[in-house]
Amino acid sequence: MTDLVTFGESMGALTFTESPQIGARPRASFGGAETNVAIGMARLGHSTAWVGSVGKDLFGYMIMRTLRGEGVRWDHARQITTAPTGVLVSRHAGLGTFAVDYHRKFSAGRLITPDQIRAMFELEPKIVHLTGITPALGEEARAATMLAVELAGERGVPVSFDVNFRSRLWNAQDAAPVLAQIARGAHVVFGGTEELELLTGESEVAAATQRLLDWGVSEVVWKDSTTARVTTPTESVERPGRRVTVVDTIGAGDAFVAGYLSGWLEGLSFAERLDRGHLLGAFAVGTIGDWEGGPTREELTIAEISGGEVAR
Repeated sequence: MTDLVTFGESMGALTFTESPQIGARPRASFGGAETNVAIGMARLGHSTAWVGSVGKDLFGYMIMRTLRGEGVRWDHARQITTAPTGVLVSRHAGLGTFAVDYHRKFSAGRLITPDQIRAMFELEPKIVHLTGITPALGEEARAATMLAVELAGERGVPVSFDVNFRSRLWNAQDAAPVLAQIARGAHVVFGGTEELELLTGESEVAAATQRLLDWGVSEVVWKDSTTARVTTPTESVERPGRRVTVVDTIGAGDAFVAGYLSGWLEGLSFAERLDRGHLLGAFAVGTIGDWEGGPTREELTIAEISGGEVAR
């Protein structure tokens, strides 16, 4: 069995830590909400796999090679010649934030096939993780997402769903019914205040959470920049984050999800899952890049034992 299988788009990333001038050299890497989670969990010793498409280009080779090095399986990922790997370009905007431009309209990442989705269940996942980014990429990616939810339901595989609404990809009116349909098939839903409202039409977090529980969601994880709360049909647990110096906020939400799901697989309490999510988020914001700051199991253990002022 595989602890977690996820699918979606991974993109090349060019990051300017200073104002981009002629001759400035960006930092080259890659990122994607789903691969960020897969890498984060693999570093903690979990078996993970990513399914998706990249181009037969420099970024495509970088992504595949790095995933292999991080221990993420890509049995059912593919490199194609008909579309390039998408690229995001970011520049430092101060106070730990980066302005990001995406170049993905005709990218390979939107070309996820039904056969890839069917094949990923051969890995016998304990969790299927997906985000609201993938169905926004186009009709093929949307159909693949819906197929994954359907097949997971038929096989009794829990679905983890991080809403991750991206207004640059689609508007709220188009996104709401699609994301709500996905949420109805999920075991756990992650989202902020506005994302939960988008799903349910409820402006109050408590009402939105209850609506999701009424739909059959088992765990609703709400989070903002300082706090996270998980609510189930029988209990609600809230945990504060910790204070850290923020270098780069990109990837913090994905790191939180990786920490929470890691705790779920290990049978941790809800409070412990949230604490681990906050801790991985803290590692993420202390480093430039989507996933590079994620801790190994040894580093996580040291941080958990030390109880130092480390937090997201």
